[in-house]
Amino acid sequence: MGSATLSRLTAEALGTAVLVFFGVGALIVGGGPLLAGAVGLMIAAAAAAWIFGGHFNPWLTLAAAVRGSVDWVGGAAIIAAQLVGGFVGGLLMWLCYGENGVAAGLGANRLSEAASSGKGLIAAIVAEALAVFVIACVMFAVGDGERSGISLGLAYAGGTLAIAAVTSASLNFARTFGPELALTIAGGASDWSDIWVFAVSGALGAVLAGLLYPRLKGAAS
Repeated sequence: MGSATLSRLTAEALGTAVLVFFGVGALIVGGGPLLAGAVGLMIAAAAAAWIFGGHFNPWLTLAAAVRGSVDWVGGAAIIAAQLVGGFVGGLLMWLCYGENGVAAGLGANRLSEAASSGKGLIAAIVAEALAVFVIACVMFAVGDGERSGISLGLAYAGGTLAIAAVTSASLNFARTFGPELALTIAGGASDWSDIWVFAVSGALGAVLAGLLYPRLKGAAS
């Protein structure tokens, strides 16, 4: 599987579960305040990176594959592990928060009413794509060193604060897919109708980051 060793896949699944459980769980525990979610996500992203060392985000893996730092077969296996981890994180939220968590939607992503169609929908796609683009560029800039955890955590927090009012800030397809699937199994008010928005926007941002970052870095040199 190329770069996807068993230890890498295990780390990606566990790290993504941590990111989803603690980052998204902050929204449930805090009753939904945006700042609580942003801070929780920042801490979870930093902790996951320091402990497990990985992407924990299908869009970061896709960006790395486009750039050529991850092979495509290995990248596909890593993304699968991340989606499993996102689902495990969603199940852990259900286990810990029970029916109150299910009633709160397990932190599943939802588009705002204004972003459900027309120009608002286009704006939502652009917002998510831009946020993913920035986060992927931050990953490329800091690499896998000790700085990566806090740098990515700050990027996630900034992206959350910037676009949560429009898209509830996915930024990570495992974070969107996992809680939604767990909510479906738990019998909550799941809604898969907008999942394509998060898929298209995130993939667009990731591909653009993988293609443009080397050129942008070169232009700045």
